[in-house]
Amino acid sequence: MFLSSIIVAVRRWAYARSVANELYDLDSRDLDDVGISRWQIKDVARKAARDAIA
Repeated sequence: MFLSSIIVAVRRWAYARSVANELYDLDSRDLDDVGISRWQIKDVARKAARDAIA
């Protein structure tokens, strides 16, 4: 049980990092199109990871 929760945490972290990197690569105009600003990227990435990996 403990090991599986560590694995889930690592997978979420990796997913959030991937999403954040992709969002940081976008320019400000593209970020405006999807409705987020640069200061929201980490929060958006973490939420995406929580929603994607249960």
